[in-house]
Amino acid sequence: MDLTLEIEQSAGVELSEEAIGRIYTVRELLHEVAEQAEADGSSVPQALPLEQPEAVLSEYQKGSLEPFGPVKTAAARGMFALNRAIARRVFGLSIEGLEHLPREGSFVLTPNHVSSLDPGVIAAALDYRHLRHIYWAGRSDTAFSNPLKRLFARLGHVVPIDSHRAVFSSLAFGAAVLERQEKMVWFPEGHRSHTGELQPFRPGIGVLLDHFPVPVVPVFIRGTFEAMPPGKAWPRPRKLTITFGKPLDPRELEQQGEGEQPQDRIVQALSEHVAKLGRVRA
Repeated sequence: MDLTLEIEQSAGVELSEEAIGRIYTVRELLHEVAEQAEADGSSVPQALPLEQPEAVLSEYQKGSLEPFGPVKTAAARGMFALNRAIARRVFGLSIEGLEHLPREGSFVLTPNHVSSLDPGVIAAALDYRHLRHIYWAGRSDTAFSNPLKRLFARLGHVVPIDSHRAVFSSLAFGAAVLERQEKMVWFPEGHRSHTGELQPFRPGIGVLLDHFPVPVVPVFIRGTFEAMPPGKAWPRPRKLTITFGKPLDPRELEQQGEGEQPQDRIVQALSEHVAKLGRVRA
């Protein structure tokens, strides 16, 4: 993962999981990179996601980052209000540490991820003052798979991410949001946990925070795995709790963590802070 991320940053070429599975030697690695560059129609590096995110994103993705007009604003407020009412009345959502969120400027929320309910729980915990400036990444083949989902995703500030270029697109999305001085939610595990336990964090969040050292807020969600674990189509009423930790400085995380590269140390320390929130109530 670290090696392919390095290739994407340096050469603008993203290798598929299938291609990665074929690589056993450096020669094979170089061959795959060369073939992918040729397939993309260019022998020169493409735009880099952290340096030129707007050049990497499609017009539709960039449109998803634009502010709403009055009609969409009203629709979004109504959608979030309904979500909040369901979360609090049906699931008894309890919110802790909301006062820790920075009042101004960009920041990144980094929650654990165990259920499809997690994004809705985060949204239900926030008021519209925050939500109107918060963006999320969503896979284009799931969050945008039909017109109704596309409508809800658009109103929810979800930016579509191509599953075939997930790392490349995600970094460009994150860089574009932070360059615009906005806020975002980033699930650092990269996917839902199938055990309910915190999974290792992927390196993308470390790369992003190393380049954009904005405050990062650890978040821990409890109860959603019991309410709707992966593989279940409908939720069951369960008590839900979300805890927001104190904002962290990525430069301090770099000093706290372990690893060879700054992004590795950021990821390791951030993972420990999120895990610590989970242990407080365990």
